[in-house]
Amino acid sequence: MQPRIYLDHSATTPLHPCVADAMRDALTLCGNPSSLHHEGRAARQAVESARRSVASLIGAQPAEVIFTSGGTESNNTALLSLAEVVRKLGQPLHAVTSPIEHPSVQKSMQRLADRGFRVTQLAVDSFGRIDVQSFARLCEVDPPSLVSLSMVNHELGNIFPVAELTQLAKQRGAWVHCDAVQGVSKLPISVRELGVDTLSVSAHKFYGPKGIGALFISGPQPGSCGTMPELPAFLVGGEQEKGRRAGTENVLAIVGFGRAAKLAQEELLWRVDELRKRRERLENGLLRLPDVTVHGDPQHRSPTVCNARFAGVEGDMLLASLDLDGIAVSTGAACSSGSSEASKVLRGIGLPRDLARQAVRFSIGIGTTDDDIDRTLSCIAAAVGRIRALGPSPLLSVPPKNQQTVQIRFSRP
Repeated sequence: MQPRIYLDHSATTPLHPCVADAMRDALTLCGNPSSLHHEGRAARQAVESARRSVASLIGAQPAEVIFTSGGTESNNTALLSLAEVVRKLGQPLHAVTSPIEHPSVQKSMQRLADRGFRVTQLAVDSFGRIDVQSFARLCEVDPPSLVSLSMVNHELGNIFPVAELTQLAKQRGAWVHCDAVQGVSKLPISVRELGVDTLSVSAHKFYGPKGIGALFISGPQPGSCGTMPELPAFLVGGEQEKGRRAGTENVLAIVGFGRAAKLAQEELLWRVDELRKRRERLENGLLRLPDVTVHGDPQHRSPTVCNARFAGVEGDMLLASLDLDGIAVSTGAACSSGSSEASKVLRGIGLPRDLARQAVRFSIGIGTTDDDIDRTLSCIAAAVGRIRALGPSPLLSVPPKNQQTVQIRFSRP
């Protein structure tokens, strides 16, 4: 039996052996990091060492890094806490995001809309690109107080011009959050160069453990709104994480996170060209098949992500067929896998529902080989042929559920 091929690294990555070794060694750390005795100090030392590694990875100071349970918590914490800052400062209750953000950002924005914010979703083109000039005009005529944009889109792999957009927003006094979960280890990141106020990171997207992430909160750096104010605590109780996130720290996961951050700096960022060549090998092979479209920005895209649509083939059917062939792929964000609806990202770039349901996301990693790509292409060709021979899928004609959108509008170029 051939070994399985894993092409779903955007959903999660395998735990790297060096990370597993570090976590195994940390099993002996029995103390509570808040305790003052020897065992507690040893645990605290491990936590702070990891914090320094994560901070170094994103160009931050250790004091600006707060450990969380992952990207979703970091996004929720940043947006809901910044919204409270906006309200307390008497700024306009106007937030801006894009229609192709991760569900944790979209649903946080929906919560802000429920609490009285106007939420503007920036228009994106058919490649999923934001028009910078359109955003600049919006900042002039209807300036936001809060902006949230991803660094790398989780389904298309598009790289957004976060630094340029942040500069425009800050000229009008806005606070800016960046969801960098899909960007870490694929792109060099400097929070100072980006200019953002908060930024989310998740360890399991770059060979670290699941259930641990971080939120960067800018320290006393001068900005368009003055010094970043103290954000209200998202979880209350003890004084862990400088009172910003109560609860005993997950020492084991934090140690793994720190080792993964070191790995990203020492190795992963140097392998970007290798990953890009494998992605291109996959895409070139897919485009040789009949009626295949690759979505996303042709120039500015993550080296690891390929989102492809196979005309007349329901994405879930192709996923299941490839799974039986020993190949793991996805049809969108893992956080939305329980939904029967078409990808909101693909709908956001203008694809009709039926076409959006024909797409599959392939995301490669450092363990992906040329042989893996070639075997995958062979299996895809056979599976697509079989599925198309069956005729149109009834799933492609199921009417969508009724949905309501509250206080959300789109900007136009």
